[in-house]
Amino acid sequence: MRCHNLFLCLFIFFHTSECKSVENSPVYGYHLRVGVPEARRIAVKETLRGARIVGGSQVTAATVIPYQVGIIAALTGGASSVCGGSLISTTRVLTAAHCWFDGQTRATQFTIVLGSVTIFSGGTRLTTSDVTMHPNWNYYLNDIAYVKISAVTLSNTIQLIALPTTAEASRSFEGLDGLISGFGKTSDAQTTFPTSTALHQTTVSVITNAVCQNSFKVTIDSSHVCTSGTGGKGTCDGDSGGPLTVLLNNKRILIGVVSFGPSEGCQASSPSVFTRVTSFLTWINSNL
Repeated sequence: MRCHNLFLCLFIFFHTSECKSVENSPVYGYHLRVGVPEARRIAVKETLRGARIVGGSQVTAATVIPYQVGIIAALTGGASSVCGGSLISTTRVLTAAHCWFDGQTRATQFTIVLGSVTIFSGGTRLTTSDVTMHPNWNYYLNDIAYVKISAVTLSNTIQLIALPTTAEASRSFEGLDGLISGFGKTSDAQTTFPTSTALHQTTVSVITNAVCQNSFKVTIDSSHVCTSGTGGKGTCDGDSGGPLTVLLNNKRILIGVVSFGPSEGCQASSPSVFTRVTSFLTWINSNL
């Protein structure tokens, strides 16, 4: 993940040292580097029937993770990119800010896919350009955005995921089992078509930010939450914006939005990094 456009970096940051931080940003250039190739790969494979999350299993029915959203991002120039998201109200989807603008390429429209285990076929499909990135997004921090959609009808395949309550906002969630899901790659070696293109899921353990920091040169902030990569489990290319949920008090809640992973690869047994939802509850709730 490198900065190939020096002029853009200088324009944004005005001096070379700050451009250096953009060069190392895990989300800069996401669409052209990751999203577009993933979209092409998934689209072709789905015509053969049948993708992702490293170390996980295929989701066989949309009823299993009914809050999962697939996002097809139409980009300037005509290409398509892919991301994930979470349905938090009948008119709002939560995703990563870099799914709309990654610092290099901006989306012009999202196709929101609900109630489907495949992203390019099936389910309820809505288009929108009403996307609001967090105003303080800066490549490393505040990687969160909400998407306004036409009101959807809930069903056994389309359900909301609960947000943490105010009382739960101070929790670190350390040690809890987290559930991650997405349409992204299932291995680093996956340059050709995977064995399936269905939504995948896996269970990972939430770890402390201090432990997480040991695997990254960039600062792991209090507004991040991390999961262990033990056993080669974690998020991968194409999973950006998707959900990290935990079961708390017999209720599944959304605690993270997929942001970035280790530069050494998805199967390196290194942590995955998410935007911590509890750090943005006020912002999210004010826009519901």
